[in-house]
Amino acid sequence: MISLFKKRKVRSLEDYFDIFQKIPMEIAVFDLSGKFIFINNYYFTNGIPAKEFLQKDEEYYFYRLQIDPAAMNLRKKYFERALKSGQLTRFTEKLYFTEKNRTFYYKRIFLPLLDSKNKKVIAVVLFGNNLTHLVLSQKELKYLAYHDRLTGLRNRDAFYEQLNQVVKEATRVRDMLSAILFIDLDNFKFINDTLGHDYGDNVLREAARRMVRLLRKSDQVFRLGGDEFTVLLRSIKKEVDAGLVAEKLVKALSEPYEIKDQVITSISPSIGISLIPNDGLKTEDLVKSADIAMYEVKNEGKAGYKFFAQQMTERSLKRLQIVNELKEVIEAQSFDEQFTMHYQPILASNGKVNNFKIIGVEALIRWKNPRLGNVSPAEFIPIAEESHLINYFNKWIIDRTLGDFNEISKFHNNGLYLSINVSPLGLKSEDFARSLQNALLENHLNPRNIQLEITETSLMDEGTSIHKNISALVGMGVELAIDDFGTGYASLNYLQNIPAQTIKIDRSYISKINSDVKNKDMIRAILAMGKSLNKNMVAEGVETSEHLEFLRQNDCKQFQGYLFSKPIDVDSLIDIFSKHNMEITLP
Repeated sequence: MISLFKKRKVRSLEDYFDIFQKIPMEIAVFDLSGKFIFINNYYFTNGIPAKEFLQKDEEYYFYRLQIDPAAMNLRKKYFERALKSGQLTRFTEKLYFTEKNRTFYYKRIFLPLLDSKNKKVIAVVLFGNNLTHLVLSQKELKYLAYHDRLTGLRNRDAFYEQLNQVVKEATRVRDMLSAILFIDLDNFKFINDTLGHDYGDNVLREAARRMVRLLRKSDQVFRLGGDEFTVLLRSIKKEVDAGLVAEKLVKALSEPYEIKDQVITSISPSIGISLIPNDGLKTEDLVKSADIAMYEVKNEGKAGYKFFAQQMTERSLKRLQIVNELKEVIEAQSFDEQFTMHYQPILASNGKVNNFKIIGVEALIRWKNPRLGNVSPAEFIPIAEESHLINYFNKWIIDRTLGDFNEISKFHNNGLYLSINVSPLGLKSEDFARSLQNALLENHLNPRNIQLEITETSLMDEGTSIHKNISALVGMGVELAIDDFGTGYASLNYLQNIPAQTIKIDRSYISKINSDVKNKDMIRAILAMGKSLNKNMVAEGVETSEHLEFLRQNDCKQFQGYLFSKPIDVDSLIDIFSKHNMEITLP
């Protein structure tokens, strides 16, 4: 124990602070609640001003510096031991920085206590010595610097070092051919969000093991971070060899993952391939090309591989242009100048052979950009979601559609409902339900006339914000529909418990009615399941009389598609209501 009054010159804590500031080692002082009250200039803060940590506890320090919390728990243990024993406490800690440099930092800690004149403990001092250079040999340091802690694979830095070597060899050795495989695990985020990060980590470890087992010793696997991996194939004979390896990886990584009590079947890889030197001799360009090819696989349905082709770059540039144009609209708040809402009727059989009653309308956004022209929603909406821009559009979409629906309401009875698509990111917004409620009040609309179309993934997401929003929406009386059913992972058991009253069968099933017998069986099964769960079943993408006939034969009673009406602007919709009494008659 250190007494404040053993020497005359030391009369207060502040006097000790002056002394500690001059000692060339890490020193911090904590009050008895564990909060920092002093930090000297040598104390490690990773560049963050020391004053930010004053009156904060160790938990904040470890969080702010992104250090593995296991070391924090160890510190707490010894802090409590020092207070309880009243004795100088010593221990060695290992700090693991989880995000930025992903390195270890070894430190020897001494915890003496400071007492006052009456021998009462008033503070705990932490003296720290950096022992990293003594604890780790150069070989160990290099291993840690070049390997991924979770999977044991080599990391991003190791990948670029090895790739640079391969590129140099390719410039010297004639006819040498190598390849980069850029691998992203499909639907991995869904596993993390629904089952938790522990399951996700186990999936990553197992994926790494499968890749290592499959490849030659001369080939190398790297984890870049998250669910992204690369494979470096050295000295292959022909381009097709890279494709054969990719094909094997697709098969191996798509096999079920048995993790604890779960069998996960939704994981598959999207793989992009670039060739050295065919696709260039600059490392950044080669990686970018493989990445672009990987996204092409994603856009075409996932679970496959593609070689990079020059036209992919054009599509990638188009994507970047769309992102920039969307950002410009957001910054200028010029939604009204470029975006409009169209509405596609949702119909139900009304007992007559070719006559159908309009029971609802789905709101669909349209974009006419001065530079890009008409941009399809199928193109820009996924990009807006991937780039996290979609939430900026939510308020405008809700305000515009509810305003339009208020106008439409003058021409129909109260039976019509408005269906609005909501992205998973929108549902995660904490104030989404409250914002919708305010907009409904402003437009004097009944929540029961509003339906929100939500993906299966959103409904299965167990995040707090989504759960709260869904509960609030249901409590308000808003109806929920599962959109694009059949493209996600909802199980029968899950469908029994979710609050959605309507299931919309994805148009991809309807489009294959005439060409795929198995597809017909799938539609029959979905309709039978919906009927058993007492759900409203809506078939999307009904475009031909053959589609309609098959669906009616299988007891589907609600429809949407170009056979009845394309999406139309609000004035055209009002015209239908005023002239045709909310009915559409097919020829």
